[in-house]
Amino acid sequence: MKTAGRFAAVFILTILVLNTSAQFSLTGELRPRAEYRNGFSSLIGEDEEAAFFISQRSRLNFRYDKEELTFFVSLQDVRVWGEVPQLTRSDVNSSIHEAWGELRLSPDVALRLGRQELVYDNARMLGNVDWAQQGRSHDLALLKWNTSDRSQFHAGFAFNQEGERRVSTFYTLNNYKTMQFLWFNQRWDQTGLSLLFLNNGMQGLEKTHFSQTTGGRLTSKLAAIDFSASAFAQTGRDAIDRKLSAFYLAAEGGYNFSENFKGALGFEFLSGTDLVETSDPNATNRSFNPLYGTNHAFNGHMDYFYVGNHINNVGLINPYITTQYAKDQFLLQGNLHMFFADGVVHEAGNPETKMSAYLGTEIDLILGYNISPNASIRGGYSHLFASETMERIKGGDHTQLQNWMWVMVILKPTLFSN
Repeated sequence: MKTAGRFAAVFILTILVLNTSAQFSLTGELRPRAEYRNGFSSLIGEDEEAAFFISQRSRLNFRYDKEELTFFVSLQDVRVWGEVPQLTRSDVNSSIHEAWGELRLSPDVALRLGRQELVYDNARMLGNVDWAQQGRSHDLALLKWNTSDRSQFHAGFAFNQEGERRVSTFYTLNNYKTMQFLWFNQRWDQTGLSLLFLNNGMQGLEKTHFSQTTGGRLTSKLAAIDFSASAFAQTGRDAIDRKLSAFYLAAEGGYNFSENFKGALGFEFLSGTDLVETSDPNATNRSFNPLYGTNHAFNGHMDYFYVGNHINNVGLINPYITTQYAKDQFLLQGNLHMFFADGVVHEAGNPETKMSAYLGTEIDLILGYNISPNASIRGGYSHLFASETMERIKGGDHTQLQNWMWVMVILKPTLFSN
């Protein structure tokens, strides 16, 4: 990050000398995380050994505000300790996580251009995936309109290419080729409603295939209960040009038992395709895809579902219970998830024999301590009790011990602010 350091110094001096009336801040983040993986994201096999490593995210964030303009750059370095030799002459782990400018066209309308995070509602469909060390950001134009004090409307547009070219727009990277979305949010005293329409274009062999995700999320406080419900439908064509017809349903009720202790009971239903049809190019794809959400936060922390996996598969039905106790600097969380397949799972080599829809049960525990406003430590343990059906769709050996442990230190200092 030597180049980033030089850039930061020059940028700070320029701002101080030329424009002391503007608001400028420089913040940092250092986040090393040690992980022990013994069945993380997929079942470990009888002859496989557990993995252990330490990854790290380092960021420098520059923000400039003055009148009608905001400028933001987030420089990022993500690596696993030891992946780059000590005497190396080159390093490809550094990148730009965000780089955008926002122009305020009026008191209620703004246009943001460049590489940016998208986080909407509970981050189920559009999120920054902050758990992943690299995070997620998009290259797009975003129009923001505060239609009133309690309502807002956003419109986003993205079109991706691998580089400048003379002919053709054929796109080969593992990413959407084009994406547009409309988001509207209305708030009342105890209730909120968000509506989302997202058009997703994936490059096919001969043309771009488009799918549409339409739905919304309702939140409300009913007496002492915090309630939320979501419903989405997906239509159009998938990436290999199959007909797409899928849906998503979710609901949750949360209750504060005391000032420090709260719990929630909920479920998610992501429709799926029968296993025998998942590889059939002529079958209808009934598997819902949560697209660009922060999926790590929803279906168990061991990432068995929708975190770079389980797409176009048998779907998921997930009833769950979450609890949290927080007091002073301490935090303790405990979650219980039960997993079921929506699509029919058949025995290997025997499509006529159905297996149980039950996939397994996961327990997640998190312990945290805030050392200071700029420093904290988190740790967790997760255990999966997997079924034979889970082994059928994931591989590995469901009779083996399946667990995951991690410890993470988070440092977020403010290096400079005027």
